[in-house]
Amino acid sequence: MGWALSINKADISDAKLVQAPSQPLADGQARFAIKRFALTANNITYAAFGAAMRYWDFYPAEDGSGRLPVWGFAEVVESKAPGLEVGERVYGYWPAGDEAVLTVDAVKPGSFLEVSPHRAELAGAYNRYVRCQADPGYAPEREAAQMVLQPLFITSFLIDLHLRDHECLGASQITLTSASSKTALALAHLLHANPPEGVKIEALTSARNAGFVKSTGYYDVISTYDEINGFKPEPRRLIVDFAGDSKVNKAIHETLADDLIGNIRVGGAHWENSAPPGAMPGPKPVFFFAPDHVRDRMKAWGSEEFGRRYGAAWMSFVEAGQTLFTEEEFGGGEGALKAYDKLIAGNFDAASAMTVKAG
Repeated sequence: MGWALSINKADISDAKLVQAPSQPLADGQARFAIKRFALTANNITYAAFGAAMRYWDFYPAEDGSGRLPVWGFAEVVESKAPGLEVGERVYGYWPAGDEAVLTVDAVKPGSFLEVSPHRAELAGAYNRYVRCQADPGYAPEREAAQMVLQPLFITSFLIDLHLRDHECLGASQITLTSASSKTALALAHLLHANPPEGVKIEALTSARNAGFVKSTGYYDVISTYDEINGFKPEPRRLIVDFAGDSKVNKAIHETLADDLIGNIRVGGAHWENSAPPGAMPGPKPVFFFAPDHVRDRMKAWGSEEFGRRYGAAWMSFVEAGQTLFTEEEFGGGEGALKAYDKLIAGNFDAASAMTVKAG
């Protein structure tokens, strides 16, 4: 009998451990022992937008509760899927627990697809699994960095491209909320490495995390949430919102109104204040859904060119990014619940990278 983390969809702060019985395999399926996974603000976004963006639908639970999707590593322990052998290590999108059964197809040397009928209409980016033995970017010593940073890095990579394609919408300052979050830091790294001409990068963060944010060297300006009411019309700001905090959004829009260039909403790190803020002056926030942008980029560039550009950007970030964080590892189901509760409560250090050893 295995375990799984069960989330109350109506109140994502309400989580518990449940028993997860093993299911028999059908032809074309494989059973995976989940070895380790990461828990970051990215996972809170999955939970906060679980219904709206259908994140709960990847691993539906019989009791109607939510199974939190996580990124991590697993090993094949039983296989009825041709081409997939017992003992193989795989990276991908799992339920927070110690076991998963996938329906496998399109097995290639470096990857395969999950093709269960209930996932056919979901974002395809989450249905691709990487076979570690054939992944040129895989290294056992970088597993923690990969599962903590890579899932969110592709979002940052795509936002960076989007901003440059649109010349930052004419903004002279790009303001990143929840600036200590790993997705925000990844975007700040990309913008810092190749600065858009005439544009400064501003961190908007809590007073508690301001020191850490400054220490990264990625931001030109450091502001805290209690300074929003003092924002002036100049410089013209474009918000990239990783916090999803209705109070912060309302304060920004009421302070700047039509002097605000735009508001790109990405995440929900501040899930407890994520209720819609209602009508606000200034431009309407626009949600950035990374899988749609992956699809469009692959259509424009082809998958090989997309992989080349993304891979080069990722390798530059992982070398720098993994020096910013200290891994904090938790063990088993109880450890996973403890880590999730810390994440939900915001009771963790910005420089901490929480991982779970599932088995």
